Amino acid sequence: MNVATEDDLDRLLPLWDECRAQAGAGVVTGGTPDVLDRVRAQMVSSRDAVELDGRPTYRLVYACVDGEPAGLASFTVVSRGLLAAACGVLVDVVHVADARRKHGVGTNLLREAVLFADEVGAADVVVNVPPNARDVNRFYARLGFAPLVVRRSAPVGHLRRKLGVEARLDPRDVTIDLTPVQRSLRRRALLTPRRSPARP
Repeated sequence: MNVATEDDLDRLLPLWDECRAQAGAGVVTGGTPDVLDRVRAQMVSSRDAVELDGRPTYRLVYACVDGEPAGLASFTVVSRGLLAAACGVLVDVVHVADARRKHGVGTNLLREAVLFADEVGAADVVVNVPPNARDVNRFYARLGFAPLVVRRSAPVGHLRRKLGVEARLDPRDVTIDLTPVQRSLRRRALLTPRRSPARP
């Protein structure tokens, strides 16, 4: 098992492409380059977290068979919300190449999730599973994963229309209705050059 670095991402490109194709656009948004940019950002953020308090917040691992990448898994440390005392490890993605399935690759990838959870002090491991993926759901059920919550998703534009919510403009584009005195003061402040504080 290998912990991926940014240098490994190009090598894992075929696995990401296959994962996207099988999961569908509704699950994996953006093209493969977009996904890899998000992975890179997570890796950088995790390195910063290690420097700050010694614990990573993200990990990408991959397994090789006969020297070639056969599967990958992505783990993110997440808050369980205000009602949970400890964090959890979210298994964002587990993908095994079609030709390498039924050979224990997925199980080995999940073992890494458990080790990562131990490392960061997480109370549990949570997985994202498409509701209609029966085989995947059975696989996780056999390992003891039980439904915890039903997480539903709706596109913001669709929800805005359904609920009758007006789109909020970018805060930088919103003009504030100032009184004439406030406008005058603001204009004067913008036009008056700032002076450097006098040195003693």
